[in-house]
Amino acid sequence: MAKKNIFAQRRKTDLQAEAWFDRSNDNIPFEAFADEEEKTQTGEEMLTVIRRKLKEQRSFRRWRNVAAAAVILVTASVFSYRAYLASPPINGMAQAWKSYAANKGEFKKILLPDSSVVHLRPGSKIAIAQPFIQQTRQLKLEIGEVYFEVSHDPVHPFLVSTGPITTEVLGTKFIINNDALSADIHVALLSGKVAVRSQKAQLGILLPNHQLSFNRNTEAVKLENSNAYSSENWLNGEYILEDVPLKSFAKTFGNAFSMEVRFRQEALEKLKVSIQFNRYDNFKTILDQLKLIHGLQYEIKDKEVILMR
Repeated sequence: MAKKNIFAQRRKTDLQAEAWFDRSNDNIPFEAFADEEEKTQTGEEMLTVIRRKLKEQRSFRRWRNVAAAAVILVTASVFSYRAYLASPPINGMAQAWKSYAANKGEFKKILLPDSSVVHLRPGSKIAIAQPFIQQTRQLKLEIGEVYFEVSHDPVHPFLVSTGPITTEVLGTKFIINNDALSADIHVALLSGKVAVRSQKAQLGILLPNHQLSFNRNTEAVKLENSNAYSSENWLNGEYILEDVPLKSFAKTFGNAFSMEVRFRQEALEKLKVSIQFNRYDNFKTILDQLKLIHGLQYEIKDKEVILMR
């Protein structure tokens, strides 16, 4: 209703203006003001209105430019931040890694981009730098026992980080055992030459058939001869456990045969045992060795073994 009244009033005004215009004589100069004073006053009012409008427009343009600049700045910042997130790491500050794990009963073989080969025993887990070949070739052995056959490349050293120590090679065959239940990390060399270091110092240079043991707790280092493993017997699934806690044996045995090992008496977990077996052995034969050598008894329920005395 209000809108109709507005349009009606506007139409009435338009008709009055048209009637007045029709009555005027085009040959006589049009004079809209009663006198000069009215003309001057009206001119000043119009000038004031024009100046105000110009000021408002300049102010609007200025704020519009500021707003546009702000939008450009925010947009540029967003795109710069997205570009930063998508950009590759600088100097390895945010190195990407790809993880591989061997499940219980699984012996996994991984071929690396440089043709090196990594063999994971059950329960082992590694992480490989992405991309792999940079200034170096980097891996992390997070847990378990792994056998490396490294392609020779003197330009790109092959680095394996295992907790607090790093093993560096150019091309060789070696084994690292990072048993989470053992105080020691073992590096055994089968051929070639490797250097082992910690964050503090170089721990030793290994020659074939030598092993380095690093104690996580005391940081003590032991170098010794070791020809326990050959490439063939390791790859064929030979396990040689020397003076390890029974809990460590239980983990290794369980991973190899896809079983769970539990203890009737908790004190048995720390019992030191030495034993050798193959993944193709009958698991009952291995348990019988424990029974014969260490006086242990066992019960088997489906895929669970209970050790006791």
